Amino acid sequence: MSRAARGPRQRWYRAAFGITAGLIAGHACLSWSADSAGRPVDNVHLFLVGSDTSPPSLRKRPVAEGIVTRYLLDPRGEIEGLMLQDGTQMHITSRAADKLVQAIKPGQHVRVHGRRQGDMPLVQADVIFNASTGTIFTVPFRLDFPIPDQEQRLSMTEMKAEGTIEALLFHALKGVVQGMLLSDGTQVRLPPDINEELRKSFRLGEQVAAEGNGTANEYGRCLEALSMSVNGGKMTALDRSVTKLP
Repeated sequence: MSRAARGPRQRWYRAAFGITAGLIAGHACLSWSADSAGRPVDNVHLFLVGSDTSPPSLRKRPVAEGIVTRYLLDPRGEIEGLMLQDGTQMHITSRAADKLVQAIKPGQHVRVHGRRQGDMPLVQADVIFNASTGTIFTVPFRLDFPIPDQEQRLSMTEMKAEGTIEALLFHALKGVVQGMLLSDGTQVRLPPDINEELRKSFRLGEQVAAEGNGTANEYGRCLEALSMSVNGGKMTALDRSVTKLP
């Protein structure tokens, strides 16, 4: 192999070693080399999908840890993040959904390097360590990937959902309530242009019924609500004028 050909490969190995060393140092006192059942993980598998291979957060302790309970979905059924058992949410561009599914699955134990967003259950993840498999997933930027064909297609159908609110779902950048997880497993998204007062009115434990358009697939159910009711009240069409559901 020529010296020119060895250059890129050597740079990749140096970056990979840096990530692994950073994770080992960051988790040394936390016994991170164990799966969710406490068994040691012997092999670490790098899963480099992002452009930032050495974020500063790797030099700090994880900001979240726990069992992955579900993928976060958009109403088209595309995966755009993870939710942990304690309600922690982290968003990952849907353009990297295939790679995320390969690296991390519900039921697996993860530790997350990144930043918490205020007092909300939101984490901006840089690197996710899958302690169940030894996989390190580096979180990509949205522009690291081209727009896939599925982003150009809409496959939503009419859907209904009903249940109690188990968790509020937050927008990755704005930090506002953008929906909720119901007890029937459906992720309900609010229309992007609804009143801010209505966003703040929802409470955990409330009984909600929602009608709208969405998708159900192997990863879960998600709909964008066009009308909703709370605690048995009147079904109300959602628009900018609605500040509270009756």
